[in-house]
Amino acid sequence: MKISLPCLLLPFLLFFSCSRDNTVQYETNPSVETVVNASVPFSSFAAELPVLALPFKATCSFDYLLGSRLDTTVASAYLKPHELPYRRFSVSKEVTALLLLFPTDETLPRIRTYRQDGTQLDEQDLKFNPCGEEPGFLHSEQYTIQKDFTIVHIDSTTRWQFDAAYQEIPNTRKLTVTKKRFRILPNGDINEIK
Repeated sequence: MKISLPCLLLPFLLFFSCSRDNTVQYETNPSVETVVNASVPFSSFAAELPVLALPFKATCSFDYLLGSRLDTTVASAYLKPHELPYRRFSVSKEVTALLLLFPTDETLPRIRTYRQDGTQLDEQDLKFNPCGEEPGFLHSEQYTIQKDFTIVHIDSTTRWQFDAAYQEIPNTRKLTVTKKRFRILPNGDINEIK
């Protein structure tokens, strides 16, 4: 029985060509994920926020000036992704409300109520439609949080017809104003007042 030299060398070539160099790096330098302890008491987190002076009024063009950047990583249990805490106010001895900002094409303000242990109770968006103007359309919104925790939201939309040169056609302007009212109750519920 004759065995050719290439057949004898083939197992040796395969053995030496398959090195473990690719896996050695992973075995000797494993990656380690760092886990950050994100549990901060809600009262400590809320105390870092400035107090919202009531009554508070904001329109589409309101400039929400954020204070020093809070570490929202440690407060992620109380916020949704990308939310920024803006201000706080006390609704009752047991309930704190936060005015939060959610960055979208426009800043979306929302109120969220919490128990003192950080349990979320209720939330309400304070902006419903995009503001601005384009041919034949103008929209604006404003909301006011009053001292009695009533929230008044006023939405105004103006529509008109225009010609091919985008010039307004006279006597086609129509204004629609919508008013919604909400109340933050002492137990943290936010109800629309009909």
